[in-house]
Amino acid sequence: MKRLVLFLMLVVALRAAEPVDVLVQGAEKLEVAEILAALVDSHKTEIGPFSFWVGRIGSHRIAVSLTGQSLINCTTSTVLGIEEFHPKLIVNQGTSGAQAPYLKLHDIIVGQRALDYGNFTSPVRAVGAGSAPFAWIPVPQRLRDSATGQLVEFRDGFAGDPAALAVALRTSNPMGRVFAGVIGSAHEVNLELDRVRWSAQTFGMDVEEMESGHVAAIAHAYGIRYIAFRVVSDAPYAGVPFHPQAARATALFTVNFLQTIPALP
Repeated sequence: MKRLVLFLMLVVALRAAEPVDVLVQGAEKLEVAEILAALVDSHKTEIGPFSFWVGRIGSHRIAVSLTGQSLINCTTSTVLGIEEFHPKLIVNQGTSGAQAPYLKLHDIIVGQRALDYGNFTSPVRAVGAGSAPFAWIPVPQRLRDSATGQLVEFRDGFAGDPAALAVALRTSNPMGRVFAGVIGSAHEVNLELDRVRWSAQTFGMDVEEMESGHVAAIAHAYGIRYIAFRVVSDAPYAGVPFHPQAARATALFTVNFLQTIPALP
């Protein structure tokens, strides 16, 4: 009985917060530092191991989420953020590795779509025949349809919100250029140029990282508008290693975006 009471108290707590206009996410402290600095009248909320800060930027009520890297962290924190704050728009932003040779350090990709590129089935190979990753067959993301109970495939991932995309493409990046593109997510870091080219050609990806495609799927499942911003923090074609401070560019870009985007219906 005591456990049931504690569980019910947690459920009530997760539905007690005042709704926000935008849930902004970053996987690392550097990715949210400038956004937290821009928050007015902010306060911090802890839900399990996840941290959220609530305040205002411009005319919008904002919740900032420090998600942690990779699939399990970003998806768990996204569900908690949705259930707690009921956002009208989710902005997932942070760093990424360039998959396209035209991209340079500090360029920002605004996600026309985001996808999970980390699922594969490998063809049968005998013992001693080795492994051939370029022959692996991609498995598309699938989400459960609540009406039918069936899993539905999303081969191209999930589109970014058109209105947010349009505003983002007019937003200033203080440290580089801005492009619309495709963001791929997997728990991988790929620095082999042949692998990078294969991924870009197979999935149409401009950049790779670990969160956007998974968060986009959850936003779609909940029917919440979604957009992703990713700064180039390493560029294997140009031999540019990971530059963590590039996260500042995306955060400043996100603040500019939040100050510009009109009221959300």
